[in-house]
Amino acid sequence: MQQRPKVLCLSSWYPNQLKPTEGNFVAQHLKVANTVADLAMLHVVLSDQHQSLTIEEKQAPYYEKIIYLPRNKMLLVGKLISYFQVLLTYWKHAKQTPIGKPDLIHAAVLYPIGVVGLLLKWRFRIPLLFTEHWTCYHAYTKPQPSAWQRLMLKFIGNRSQLIMPVSLDLAVAMQEFGINTPTKVIANVIDTDLFVPQAQRPHQNFRFVHISSLDPIQKNFHLLVNAFYELKKQQQNIELHVVSDGDFSVYQQIIAGFDFAQSIHFHGPQDAQGVAALLQFADAFVLSSRYENLPCVLLEALSCGTPMIATNVGGVAEILHAKNGILIPSEDKAALVEAMKAIQEHHFDAAAMHQEAIHKYSSAAIAAQFEEAYTQVLKPNAS
Repeated sequence: MQQRPKVLCLSSWYPNQLKPTEGNFVAQHLKVANTVADLAMLHVVLSDQHQSLTIEEKQAPYYEKIIYLPRNKMLLVGKLISYFQVLLTYWKHAKQTPIGKPDLIHAAVLYPIGVVGLLLKWRFRIPLLFTEHWTCYHAYTKPQPSAWQRLMLKFIGNRSQLIMPVSLDLAVAMQEFGINTPTKVIANVIDTDLFVPQAQRPHQNFRFVHISSLDPIQKNFHLLVNAFYELKKQQQNIELHVVSDGDFSVYQQIIAGFDFAQSIHFHGPQDAQGVAALLQFADAFVLSSRYENLPCVLLEALSCGTPMIATNVGGVAEILHAKNGILIPSEDKAALVEAMKAIQEHHFDAAAMHQEAIHKYSSAAIAAQFEEAYTQVLKPNAS
């Protein structure tokens, strides 16, 4: 593109005071998109902790305005009043950013922000694009969207100009769901300068690492704990290290008193540098999810040259193959145990894994794809 487009960004999920890690992958996408466009991020949060309207603004790495609205708590009508206050706040502030009138709207996660996206699309008469991360389009994910949400997802999706799912698997699921808008798969992005292979010092125990929210339904950490217990009875020289901002106390109570509990180490939440250090420390990364899209942590493990074991769900098979890890069926403890044994015997080329990550998931690779997407909707007849 000869001139950088002005892009108004919206998202259903976005990091804020109340939920600091929510939608952090959206923020990473926007940081990259900002290298090819002039971005302004607008995010409105209903809050029980703010007594009056509060605005936070940041100028870098892109312009960001987060507005906290006190939640209306009136009986019966409070939710409706809050909903219209949110819409009015977006309407009022959409032009009050450094970019002025935008050339296009780039939103993330169709529902519920898509309602705002459509209103502003019609107001400014500009294209509307969505990046989609939500797994809800698969029939096996839980919880399933309500009848109203299903209706709105189709209504919003079919009135946008381009959908950018983070995996091919998600693109197919959205089409089967009933969204017929053109799609362009744009994967999650990672910092391939931070997540790099690092030579390890000699160590006695084989280190498995697991990083997730510990959501009991999606992440299925129970399966990993049970598999680790079975393997521990056969091999004493193994450890499991867990990184999460979720509640580990439930698992601590379950395994308390078992000998193998001494070999499970909980590291709590970590920033990007901490996650990179744990992946570089690991001999293998394990993900036992029931459903996923394109997990950033697998991309980060790939970039660190850390071999992976993961369940064959969602877009995981688009990342994992014989040269970087072992793919197993979901819910299969025996297969997980065998994979945890087998990966100890395999050699993986860490440098080649890192190069694969650079080629597919680096800032430069994803920025080029966003530039193509913006050109596609702003200049549809361009060759």
